[in-house]
Amino acid sequence: MLTCLAFMLSVNLTEIPALATEVETEARALTAQTEVTPALIANIEDFSADAERLSAGLREAGVEQDLPCIFHGISEDARERAAELQAANTAAERETAFTNLRILLDDAILIAPMAASAAADAAQTRNTALRD
Repeated sequence: MLTCLAFMLSVNLTEIPALATEVETEARALTAQTEVTPALIANIEDFSADAERLSAGLREAGVEQDLPCIFHGISEDARERAAELQAANTAAERETAFTNLRILLDDAILIAPMAASAAADAAQTRNTALRD
């Protein structure tokens, strides 16, 4: 079971920039949402899974910055925000839940390009090491 999970999270170093862009794109799309729907919750879950895959890929690539931990936290927080949205019973609760979600998504939007850059740096370092 753990082997299957590790395989599902496995991301090739060259795939990290595209996955970082996907995480950023998903975050931007989610920030535009204003209604709690099953589709919104599913999209948050997809975003969470992609953020976790990005975390695992960065860790596997040897990115030594805090980025793997940050994206792992973003993944966990996204699931918590989805639960918060589902539990919101009043307009004020929904507004608070959406605000909390948007704060998280804004962080992902800002940090995702850093992940792509860190992966490019790691790839360049590996390529240089292979040539030496």
